[in-house]
Amino acid sequence: MESKGIPFIEIFDNIPGKGIDVNIWNSCYEGCECSTCFVEDSQISSKCVCVGIMSQNNNYDTQYRLNVNYFDKNWSLNLFPINECHSECACTNDRCSNRVVQNGPYFNFEVFNCEITAKGKGLRTRDFIPKGSFVIEYMGEVISLDVAKNLFEIRSGLSEPNYIMFLKEFYSNKMCMASTVIDARNYSNFGRYINHSCEPNLFVLPVRIENLVPHAALFSLRDIYAGEELCYDYNGTVGISQIEGSDLKKEKGSIECLCGSSKCTGFLPMTDLNI
Repeated sequence: MESKGIPFIEIFDNIPGKGIDVNIWNSCYEGCECSTCFVEDSQISSKCVCVGIMSQNNNYDTQYRLNVNYFDKNWSLNLFPINECHSECACTNDRCSNRVVQNGPYFNFEVFNCEITAKGKGLRTRDFIPKGSFVIEYMGEVISLDVAKNLFEIRSGLSEPNYIMFLKEFYSNKMCMASTVIDARNYSNFGRYINHSCEPNLFVLPVRIENLVPHAALFSLRDIYAGEELCYDYNGTVGISQIEGSDLKKEKGSIECLCGSSKCTGFLPMTDLNI
């Protein structure tokens, strides 16, 4: 919720913040030895180490959209974090279809003042965005959980937005295995202006590009038309509410939700800092 007009410095990639292990930040996972990584190559998923780290399927289809079977009602629960090819790979940018997030965004956006004044600013698309497309990344300083807890207390006392995203990763046992904390208050991109909705048109998916620290990539849940406001569920990655079996309830300190959706819960999701 961008309601205070707090200034920030625009960045084009995440930056390391307080509490981050420099060794992890500078780490690099193995690159593939493929001469090409095109989806049309039916053997890519079986031989490409980048694609095969988390899944046995190609990450993206021939249109560079998520390779997902949307006819499966549980498709969102079958998503895995994505590993893209990178500078250590034998394939090159022009011979690889597994470099979508790092080469984006591919659409034009506009920051605007929301009709509901209390919501402040929002972000909308100027272009049509097909379902399953990478839209934008939520960028900022990657910080530790302890630092995030301290910032929550400080910003709550100042009645200012926290701008902190907890990028959770879930695996086959449906347990949260990792959480990356991204603070977009002082350094960020247009993703900072995206508001919450209880009926969102975007969802968050962890995507790794070269090192072990994931990026918070926002993909489209459905076709989005030019002029629509972009929004995602602050509760986390798509499918998390089903995975956790969460029953959202109002707690002390809850902030009123202004999304206006017919599915609105009435308040913004509360962040669990015990992760």
